[in-house]
Amino acid sequence: MDREKYLVFGSKLTSIDVDNVDTSSSPVVATTTALVNPVSLLNANSGTNGIIEVQIKAHANHTFGSAYGSPTAGDYVTINSSGYTVHASNGEITIITAASDGVNGVTTDTSTAANNDFRVNLLKHIDGNTSNVTTLACYPVSNFKGIQLVNDTTTDLYFEAGTGDIDAVDVVLVTHGAGKFKQLVENVNDAMASSAPTVTKFFVGGNGGATGTNIDANTFNGNPAAITDVTITLDGA
Repeated sequence: MDREKYLVFGSKLTSIDVDNVDTSSSPVVATTTALVNPVSLLNANSGTNGIIEVQIKAHANHTFGSAYGSPTAGDYVTINSSGYTVHASNGEITIITAASDGVNGVTTDTSTAANNDFRVNLLKHIDGNTSNVTTLACYPVSNFKGIQLVNDTTTDLYFEAGTGDIDAVDVVLVTHGAGKFKQLVENVNDAMASSAPTVTKFFVGGNGGATGTNIDANTFNGNPAAITDVTITLDGA
């Protein structure tokens, strides 16, 4: 008996800019649902476990710990995970000052908020489910129901609903290169027909960020449809 084959889908990793942060009272950077939804998916270990990466745009009024050398003003500097803490549930990141940690800390400009610009990059997928929209999904090939072109750059893949509702489907909206519907259909067919591996990462997005750690997307067969992202909507029945 053949083993079931599975297709894995994951949205691209996100990044947010949090600019003009007022640190006069406390050097706290508030993340938003544009990074992870809900922000409570972040916790005290999100930095040390490599879930997020925190960067600051260097300014002449910042003081950096010895680990960072002498950053050039205007460059984004990745703050070591020992240089900040993450709240257990509200998504807030507190930067440790260079006075408190002379190696990993960074002291911001406490008098001019406009000099404190931060970037937070998501480095690993953490799955949330908000209004039945999720960032990760794995479907057995036998649950595939069909494919439909939405427009020149997006296509819906349909799978049997995880709720078990026979009248509903889960939908994976694929964003792909213009006019690449044919290539997408062929690639889906090839992935389902492939003999190995049993679990195929059809598209699990990377970040493609201009700064910080670069993470390439995991794609099947060289990504001939030039997929850039997926949005997964679960049946809410």
